[in-house]
Amino acid sequence: MKFFCDDNLGRLAKWLRTLGFDTLFFDEISDKELVSKALKEDRIILTRDTKLVELKVVSKYLLIQSDIPLKQLKQVKEKFNLETSEEKLFTRCPVCNTPLVKIEKEKVKDKVPTYVYKTQLNFVFCKRCNKIFWSATHVERMKHRLKENSILD
Repeated sequence: MKFFCDDNLGRLAKWLRTLGFDTLFFDEISDKELVSKALKEDRIILTRDTKLVELKVVSKYLLIQSDIPLKQLKQVKEKFNLETSEEKLFTRCPVCNTPLVKIEKEKVKDKVPTYVYKTQLNFVFCKRCNKIFWSATHVERMKHRLKENSILD
């Protein structure tokens, strides 16, 4: 299942990517461009824009009700019966949506802080934006928040 978040839902897009879902988001995009790209790529539009929904140019959409990203995420999960798991977590870049790849620890030695290099065993890399990620304490906090909100299975 692929999603396209409108320009009001950047934080939701990051959460969906964190859960491993292919999710597009652009800070600035016209409704026409959004609809065209969503139709071309068979994506479900997630929007807070009632005017976009009223145009009735797409059938695959969800009008997001809440302003709170975790409530938005829960609405999407429930509507589309999304399967979420710890195995899928952090498999996509939260910045650009590209699938992350494992990278050998030795290859990141000069690219991450010394403390991180010494304390972390596993690293993943985004080939598109060149960011390196690792599982630090923030990951456990995120998992806790997802479980606390009944989002992570």
